[in-house]
Amino acid sequence: MKNSSMVIFFFIAFGLYIVGNLYMFVRGYQLLEILGKHRIWYSIVFWITALSFIVAQILRMTDFSDELLRIVFLVGSFWIAIMLYVFLITLGGDFLRLFTWIFGIRFNFRPKDYLIIKAVLFGIVLIVVSVILVVGYNNAKRPQTTHLRIPLDKSAGALTELRVVMISDVHLGLTYTQKDLARIVDVINEQNPDIVMLVGDIFDGDPKPVINDDMGVEFSRIQSKYGTYMSIGNHEYIGEREQRYSMNTGLKYLKSHGVQTLVDSVAFVNRSFYVVGRKDLMGGERKTIPELLQGVNTRLPIIMLDHQPYLLSEVEEAGVDLQLSGHTHHGQMWPLNYITGLLFEQDWGFLQKGKSNFYVSCGVGAWGPPVRTAGYSEVVVIDLIFNTN
Repeated sequence: MKNSSMVIFFFIAFGLYIVGNLYMFVRGYQLLEILGKHRIWYSIVFWITALSFIVAQILRMTDFSDELLRIVFLVGSFWIAIMLYVFLITLGGDFLRLFTWIFGIRFNFRPKDYLIIKAVLFGIVLIVVSVILVVGYNNAKRPQTTHLRIPLDKSAGALTELRVVMISDVHLGLTYTQKDLARIVDVINEQNPDIVMLVGDIFDGDPKPVINDDMGVEFSRIQSKYGTYMSIGNHEYIGEREQRYSMNTGLKYLKSHGVQTLVDSVAFVNRSFYVVGRKDLMGGERKTIPELLQGVNTRLPIIMLDHQPYLLSEVEEAGVDLQLSGHTHHGQMWPLNYITGLLFEQDWGFLQKGKSNFYVSCGVGAWGPPVRTAGYSEVVVIDLIFNTN
């Protein structure tokens, strides 16, 4: 059932991708009428670029050179952002044309002037989208911190407070590289964390580029009192199913660099608090929260890592004190954040339900294009304050 749903989703997404590109291609071809027969070059460049993302996904399943694959993948990834905003601008222009037609608004241009005006409009669209990409790229590549202070009505042994630094959705691989991870780790260390949480989608699917470039050395630089813990996300499972490197290979690699992965398991830290890592929903059947908490002293603080922020009421009912999630990216690119806002009870930020606290990060990396026009590259700093009475 799950496989058939994935196939249906793939064909719908592929169909929308092709239809959207056809629509933009035709409109661009019409605007460049002034070029005459030279529009063939527009056609060639358009379709090479538009199909590069699909080609990259196919090449990822082969032994194709990492460096060449990175170029093809980046071209295709940026095209997704270009496609989104060119599509929205073009659609807005067509609605404007429809409006003028309905109300009988006419503009009288000489044929030659009309060709020039269309070409100028094409150039304006390119400039606007280029500015969006530059701003979005800068927003995606410069980590910012979000600070919270959360009091808990629980004691944690001798601890009076705990600084938790959390990141999610790094998507290390072809787009986010060692240089990006080094910048993220620098920001983490600047916060003087007691404990660091990596909440899924650390790999962008295939861990091969991460291992080949030995990006894990950056995780070894993380400085914290109680270590670095990780839960897995859906992209770790995508790598398991679609690429040649297994998920276990990637997780063993991270463990060799100081990252402890929790998959439906619990760590008792400093005999003061618990860290619970849930298996991602994409992994299929997983333990219930009560099953995970068997043997856990619920009078002590419980921090749960669950990549996808679904079924928050179950977390509240189980008495979990803090759940950390990611996955949503807050849509990553406007106006997709309105869609994630409908899909999730909380698609970004802090939420309190009863005595349970939730934080959903919009992610420190990005999927596909390294472009963020919704949210920002986020490192979350949470100071938990314990009850000492």
